[in-house]
Amino acid sequence: MKLTVDGVSRRHAPGFQLGPLSVAVDRGEWLGVVGPNGAGKTTLLRLMAGTEPPDAGQVRYDDRPLAAMGPAARSHARAVVPQRLTLPFDLSVSAVVELGRLSHLPWGERLLPLGPSERSLVEACLEQTDTMALRDRSFRTLSGGEQQRVLLAMALAQGASLLLLDEPTASLDPGHARQFLELVGTLVADGHTVVMAHHDLTTVAQACSGVLLLADGQVEAYGDVDEVFQSEPLSGVYRTPLGVMPHPVTGRPLVFHRQ
Repeated sequence: MKLTVDGVSRRHAPGFQLGPLSVAVDRGEWLGVVGPNGAGKTTLLRLMAGTEPPDAGQVRYDDRPLAAMGPAARSHARAVVPQRLTLPFDLSVSAVVELGRLSHLPWGERLLPLGPSERSLVEACLEQTDTMALRDRSFRTLSGGEQQRVLLAMALAQGASLLLLDEPTASLDPGHARQFLELVGTLVADGHTVVMAHHDLTTVAQACSGVLLLADGQVEAYGDVDEVFQSEPLSGVYRTPLGVMPHPVTGRPLVFHRQ
């Protein structure tokens, strides 16, 4: 699915406005959204997801305006993976992933546990995210890395081809973060479109095909990783001296603090 953000803007508290900005993410691309705190990263993801309406401009999924799509159609088209999910009651891992299938069912059938055909789809998502062994565990008892993989399984259960990730590895240790990002990379290779807001510049540089750099709600740079990750613009946006050098293994940009 192609995601198009065309001249979108959104005003929040007095003195802050996101945009207007335009972005296009083609099928099979992975866009990283970076910028300092308060730059507008989460607001942009909400506009892309349709959970918050723009004041001006338009978001389109392929050529279909997002504003014209009902809740079920949006759920089938895109899935949001948050930093964490707080449940008001205890659910098993299998039940959490089953929640992703509810929008595909008639109102009278939106009950857990799901029927056999739906459960087979859920199991496929558990297998894909390497969480099948956790299926009977309480979601609340899982580690941060395990929870993130389960949330990704729930997103896949929605059948969405567009994934919106909001700081998905912020609370993960390096090993779990790498596993999660490698899994997302396989989804991108299979044709999923991914937009990921993230604070870690080097992580974005290693994982993503394109980058959108925001500051104070405005676009500072937008393009390929090598184009955006330059020392001077990054240092200006983050107001600290940053250097950029090739990663010794991948050759992609490695961002570091200069003395």
